[in-house]
Order: sequence, then structure tokens, then C-alpha cells
Amino acid sequence: MEDTEIIELASDVFSKITDDLNDGLYKELKGNISIRWGTKRCFSAYAAVGSSVEDPPKHYIGLTYDTAIMLYRDIEDYYGYIEYGADNDKFDIMLKGYDYPKELSPEPQKEYCCKNMFISGLTWIFFHELGHLVQEHGYIRTLYECSESTDIVDCASNDNENSNNLKGKASAISHATEIAADYYAIMSVLNALIRHFESDELESEIKSFIAVLALVFYRFHGVNSYVRTEVPEGSHPQPLIRLENTMPLIVEFYSNFGILEDKGSNMSRLDLINITSWSSFSVGLFWLRKSRSSGLPEDFFLLGSLQRPGMKNYHRVIMDTWDEIKPKIDQVKRLDEPLSELKFTDQYRKILHKDC
Repeated sequence: MEDTEIIELASDVFSKITDDLNDGLYKELKGNISIRWGTKRCFSAYAAVGSSVEDPPKHYIGLTYDTAIMLYRDIEDYYGYIEYGADNDKFDIMLKGYDYPKELSPEPQKEYCCKNMFISGLTWIFFHELGHLVQEHGYIRTLYECSESTDIVDCASNDNENSNNLKGKASAISHATEIAADYYAIMSVLNALIRHFESDELESEIKSFIAVLALVFYRFHGVNSYVRTEVPEGSHPQPLIRLENTMPLIVEFYSNFGILEDKGSNMSRLDLINITSWSSFSVGLFWLRKSRSSGLPEDFFLLGSLQRPGMKNYHRVIMDTWDEIKPKIDQVKRLDEPLSELKFTDQYRKILHKDC
């Protein structure tokens, strides 16, 4: 696809989603949501607010043209990487006993597969920003001096110019709301896949979405080493932390309540664990090749959300922060949708507070 075709496809995807929202949720709220495209040469998206929390919402989601183009090109390159089998010898060792995919889709046409991955990736980006908006994260951040304005809730990559300025409580609020927006986006996409697909096609779409989600986060991460984290710093969690948080959600959501079985899928919990592991590992290796990295950055691959040193303390801070701000969010949120709101189970809380 040419760059202009990629932008046209992205515009169509965003237009359809915003039209549906304006005919549904925002019509009920007597508000509006629209898209803003930007020419800045970077991989970046944002949410903007043009109203107060007391008034009907006037919301915007922004994306650079380069974000759409870079995402599609990453998908194309990853497709070729998997098809060529450049690191299959490594997969044979790391994923011994698992018949990992040798292609990204049973569909023989490369463009068809890449378009589907692109659409699911864009949809996740859109709903991440929508999560910020419907839960009024911009307003919440102003209460804790994370930002002077509710106008922009930045969701650029990890190296945006303001990312390292926040400390302490302000940083914890920013991290918690980013994780909450990730959660909202994940649950929105997983539910959408269940609504629109079934059987083998559903399995293919789930695999594609898992791979493109890893692509998005590794583009944010680049070829940087993981930095040990015990307390939130800056505006965003490290991309690998975010990826380690989201992958288990996919496994848990589709493993429960017979959701996949009802849709004619035979995917088991083990299948889901294997595909999330393979996707994250293969995307990590792909990104090293794409970036022509001369070495292996430290702690570059996923370990699990609580396996890294300091992570129990970090997640405990996030949990306590979310517990503090959630009642304030409930007072101003634009959508009451408990299934899409960040939550911590009693079992997880016990794990985080054990040996404190």
C-alpha cells in the first residue's frame, strides 16, 4: 500500500468509530467527539478536551499521519520476518513443544492480513485515548498538578519531551491513568472481536491483535534496556511494563465463562498463553533486527508483571493510587461501564501486600 492509501484506510477506521460514538454515547450526552490529524513527524496520539466536566463533552482524539504509516510499515516488515523464519531456531529453543505460527494468517494475501492487523492496532490506539476521555483523566490529573490544563492528555511514546518531569504523587496519578486507559482499550477490543468474529476467523483475529499490540509497545520502547522501577517516575509507565500488564488480560478474558467455546473456537488457556508468549518474544526479536541493534539490551523481553525486581512495590503504588482516585473518576466519568474499568482482584491485592 502507498502512504496515501494507508492514511485513507486509517481515516475510514477512525471515521466509522467516531460516527458510531456520535450516534450513540455522545448523542446521549449531547456532546461530540472528532478526529484531529497532525503532521508532526513522530509516532504519537493524544486525547484533547474542549469542555468542562459539568458540560456536555467536546472531545477530540489526535493522531499523526506518521503514526498510521509507521504502524502499517512495522506490520508489513513483521509479516515478512515471520514468513521468512529468520529466528525460528531461537523459537524452537525458547518455545520447545509449542507449534508456533509459521505465518500470521491463513489468508494467502499479505495485504489482507496486514490490513486486519492495522485495523485492530488502530482500534486499540483509539480506545486508549477514548478511555482517557470518558473517564476524564485530564480533569483528574489537574487535581494533582500533573498538568495545568485538561486540554491534552498526552499519549505519545515513552520519549516525549515532558515524560521525565513528573515525580511523586503526580507521576503516580499519570501512570495509574495510563494503565487504566490501556485496560479500557484492551477490554474494548477483546469485546469487539467477540462481537464481530467466530470460529477460526476469531482465532486468527485474536492472534493478529496480540501481535500488533506487541508491535505498538515495542515501537514505544525502541531498543532501550529496561530500567528497574520501584516507584512511578515520569508521565508514562515503561512500555514493557504496559505490555506485561496487558498480555495476561487477554488470557484471563478469553479463558473464562466459555466465551471462545460459545463462538466455536477450540482455543484453550494454554493456547492463549503460548500465543501471547510467542508474539511478545517474536516481536522483540523482530524489533532488534529492524533497528539493526548490535547487541541485546538488558531485560529486553517480557518476564511477567510481577517478576521484575521492584515490580511488587510499583504495582502496589499504582493500586493504592487508583483506589484513591477512582471515587473522583466515578463522580465525573462520561460512561458507566464497570467491565472496562481498571480493577484489582482480592487475590492480586493479597499478593501485592504479602511480606510488606
